[in-house]
Amino acid sequence: MTVNRISSFTLFNSTFRDVSGQFSKLADLQNQISSGYKASNFEQLNGEVERFTSLEARQRQLDQFIQSNNINISRLKTGDNAINQIVDIADDMENLMVTRRSVAGTTLNFKQQMINFVESLKIELNTSSEGRYLFGGSDTGTLPVEDIFKAPANIGVPEDNYYTGSKENVTFRVEAALTYEYPVRADDPAFQKIIAAYHKAIAADQAGDDAGIAAAIDLMQKGQEELNAVLGRINSTIVSVEQMNDRHTQMKLYMKGVTEQVIKTDLASAATEVSNHEAALQATFQVYARLSQLRLSDYL
Repeated sequence: MTVNRISSFTLFNSTFRDVSGQFSKLADLQNQISSGYKASNFEQLNGEVERFTSLEARQRQLDQFIQSNNINISRLKTGDNAINQIVDIADDMENLMVTRRSVAGTTLNFKQQMINFVESLKIELNTSSEGRYLFGGSDTGTLPVEDIFKAPANIGVPEDNYYTGSKENVTFRVEAALTYEYPVRADDPAFQKIIAAYHKAIAADQAGDDAGIAAAIDLMQKGQEELNAVLGRINSTIVSVEQMNDRHTQMKLYMKGVTEQVIKTDLASAATEVSNHEAALQATFQVYARLSQLRLSDYL
């Protein structure tokens, strides 16, 4: 019996190592299949730790940009809605001025109607979103327009004496190396012209000055033209930020796929490996069974 053990000792050790190795590989593969991941810690990533952590970090950054851009898109769309309301207000003011040229102001209650329109204009210029005033430039906490009826230095000359916000546009980052400005402030020349047209029309109405009313209409129309440019800027910015967010989303999905290739288990490949290791283990057991029957005479 002793001779039998000594004669086959090396083969037995080798066989046991094979069995242990196959069991270890099978256990690892079964863990990969059940968990869905190739590794349970960085050490098992076989040199791909840096790639994995870099992909994870970039995905987190993209998530932050997507979330921030969604907030800014919402603010831009709120601003766009306010500008569209101002377009309607300016149209109503122009129509009233045109009507005033053929109808007496007392009959129209011209002054009060104009005051009501400008009050509505003030509300839109003070539009806010999540506690931030949208048309006050970088000073988002200060009401952009407090006294919209403040008398201008020169009647009929556009100026921004009604404006109390910042002279700098608020900026927001849409990508690591790209920032945009909020495209409109309440001191925009378009609004200045509309407010100047109001003051000109009120003064002309009180003086019975038809030429003054005509000049106010001309000033209002110029303001309306510039309003269209304001709308164009804000809509263009919305489109640009939405397109950037689409690119971020696509890149995030791509990186998620690459990350899964690094960390997720390829179930088909793992199943094939399990079959291969089971076959190898079966062969090892057969070798072990054969070794257990050998005698010293078998080696002579």
